[in-house]
Amino acid sequence: MTIRKLAAERRRREAAEAEVIRLRAQLEAVSTSLATARIPSNAVESLTELISQLKRTGQQLEDQQGLARQVIDNSPNLIYVEDEAGRCVLTNKSYLHLQNQRIDLNRLEEKQPGIPISQQSVEWPTDASTSFEECYQLKDGQTVWFYTTKSPLVRSDGSRFLLTYSSDITDLKRAYRVAEDSVQAKQNFVATMSHEIRTPLHGVMGLTELLKKSSLSAEQDDYVEMIQSSTENLLVIINDILDYAKIESGTINLESIPFDIMQIVQEAARSLSFKIAEKGLLLHIVNLNEKLPQAKGDPFRLHQVLVNLISNAIKFTQQGIITITIDGRAAEDGTLPVTFSVADTGIGISADNLHLIFNSFQQANSSIPRLYGGTGLGLTICKNIVELQGGQIGVRSELGQGSCFYFTVPYKVSDEPIQKEASITQPLDLLEDLSILLAEDNSVNQLIAVAMLGQWQVRVDLAQNGEEAINKAKLRKYDLILMDVQMPQLDGLAATAWLRKEANPNQQTAIIALTADAIRISEDSYEQLGFTDFLTKPYSETELYNLLAQVSQRQQIPLPPAPPVPPHDPNLRYDFYMLGKLATNKEFIRKMLELFIQRVPGQVETLQQAIEQENWEDVAREAHTLKSTFGSLNIQPETSHLKRLEELAALQAPKHELQPLSSAVSKATQQFVDLFAQELAQLS
Repeated sequence: MTIRKLAAERRRREAAEAEVIRLRAQLEAVSTSLATARIPSNAVESLTELISQLKRTGQQLEDQQGLARQVIDNSPNLIYVEDEAGRCVLTNKSYLHLQNQRIDLNRLEEKQPGIPISQQSVEWPTDASTSFEECYQLKDGQTVWFYTTKSPLVRSDGSRFLLTYSSDITDLKRAYRVAEDSVQAKQNFVATMSHEIRTPLHGVMGLTELLKKSSLSAEQDDYVEMIQSSTENLLVIINDILDYAKIESGTINLESIPFDIMQIVQEAARSLSFKIAEKGLLLHIVNLNEKLPQAKGDPFRLHQVLVNLISNAIKFTQQGIITITIDGRAAEDGTLPVTFSVADTGIGISADNLHLIFNSFQQANSSIPRLYGGTGLGLTICKNIVELQGGQIGVRSELGQGSCFYFTVPYKVSDEPIQKEASITQPLDLLEDLSILLAEDNSVNQLIAVAMLGQWQVRVDLAQNGEEAINKAKLRKYDLILMDVQMPQLDGLAATAWLRKEANPNQQTAIIALTADAIRISEDSYEQLGFTDFLTKPYSETELYNLLAQVSQRQQIPLPPAPPVPPHDPNLRYDFYMLGKLATNKEFIRKMLELFIQRVPGQVETLQQAIEQENWEDVAREAHTLKSTFGSLNIQPETSHLKRLEELAALQAPKHELQPLSSAVSKATQQFVDLFAQELAQLS
């Protein structure tokens, strides 16, 4: 029963009580007349009727009170009424049942048969009701949640009461937590996918660049171009998925800086000019305002939406023209609503499918992904980005007559100067004598990083984990810290948080995150986590050099990566293509091969023992470490085998599923140990 129904029932009961009072007054009047005078016959009849009416009214009142009591007692909601002195005047069975189940019954003292259920200090409402959520711990260990409303009641005689009415929302709370867990699980999956896909994709793209610089036949050059195009398309899909995940989780950030609108439009068109020329299309940019004011907002997101819409227009247009139109006029309040439209002469969209076009993972019909590719996320991302900026997006289209996508963003007019990066001239020996603390648990990654840094005369101090990094950071000041994110004992996130929070010589030192997690560590999050910048694994020599030069405020001098070392045995493939000039450094190669021979066989044996014992934590740890080692040497398919072993360990799969993979890794390890021993003999 709702509070409104209870109030109506109370009003009916008060009316019945008033009727009983009136009838009793009439009865007293009749009794007085009986005492002072003789009773006429008609008075006797009136008296009899009055008594009968009084009995009927009394019975009706009792029936109404009984019905109200039944309704209150059978309500699943908690009901409690107290007077101005705080004494209980009414309570129901649901309320009493909760009080018997609660652990904390400190308020029972003098309030019988029940107590106010609120654990919060809520003052007596004056006129309006007040509502809040509260929870209780029960004797059986459960936690129950209620949505409680307190409402004042006033009787006809002026006496005041407080009604407490609570609804059980425990199931709703649990469903909300399940939904939160589901979102977190999805975020973890996307982060893992980013980590696992970007690593091999980076390798394919790097090899393609190296192949393009070598001597190729015309046919081979075509193959390389197709490989490059395919990997770029895959990267677009991955970035779409990551952007969508960020939008869903609310972690996408918007800039608010001055920028030139026409410049952004021209840059977006220029970035796709080769695709437009490739299909023989024409591109036309129309500015409806000759003097378009300078805007303040997010130029990167404008560029992203325009590139997405222009790419769509190119994809679905076989011949004709693509027209970009800009229409912006400053308003009196200083806002600058700008409307952009991208029109094409392509296949168009049927009227039946227009309402689906901005939905996630949906395209106009099921044949589009097969014919043109894509995830169906691009337009959804555009819609979300535009709406996050307070704008709107729409589409006009007719099947076979092309489409026009348009969106409006309410920018602000800006008179601030547009910031441009100034070039700084510095000496060529940029990184010489730079002192760096490297926190990295993987021995192969340590060797790669130390060798890279050593050739630039950088002084390096090693830490095996986050705890050791903190201990070393307490002892001396470093120019820069390279912090691996995933480490045992204490990971890079926790170590960085400690260094930023606690007093130590490196509290303000620049810290670069080394990671393959594009979700947790990204452009939007690295600063909040305490990092100065981040570098995504696997990184190249050039990327590391440029970032160190940038963070240490020294000029960036790109170093071209060296070509990969050709495999020594056609059946045993490995290379050092990610290591730049180190791939030609004989001393470095010697140390790498020695480290493999010394460490890897023992690690593989430990892995196999952990599988036999079904020690999944050790299996996952050893597989992860070996995966990094084999991946650094680009040893395939064993790197993929180790990745799969790590996944199966997380699932605690039957050991017979893991043993064939570990056997393959063990066999390859022995072959490479023999091969590397021969290589070391030649190097000696």
